Amino acid sequence: SSGINGRVREFQTYQHYFKRINLRDMYASLGRCLVCVGLLIVLHAGFSSAQHRTYLRLSELPYEGLPVDITAQCVIGFLMACYGITRVAGDFKDISATSDMNRRKMDSLSNVPSFYHFAHRGRAIHSALY
Repeated sequence: SSGINGRVREFQTYQHYFKRINLRDMYASLGRCLVCVGLLIVLHAGFSSAQHRTYLRLSELPYEGLPVDITAQCVIGFLMACYGITRVAGDFKDISATSDMNRRKMDSLSNVPSFYHFAHRGRAIHSALY
């Protein structure tokens, strides 16, 4: 009984040591990497454009725009960063307010705790009168 059954029992015994791969965490870490790489590419394109302008000034050539490779670097880096941000942000919420309002009761619709303000002059009037 030390064949397959023994291996299965051994795996079940040490199963808590094996980490489960969570796809959401994997996509988030992939998204973070894409954001970092995209921002580095955009930063490199910025330095390349500054270097190109310096080269044009030193060689006294007219400025006719950025070269295609620098423009492509900028666009690719921007798109990579945008895609990575959508991976990190998680699930999008519904834009319509009706989905949130369906869950709230009528009594709580006008109750907004962020508008509560307790430091007002009513306290001074109350203490002067009583």
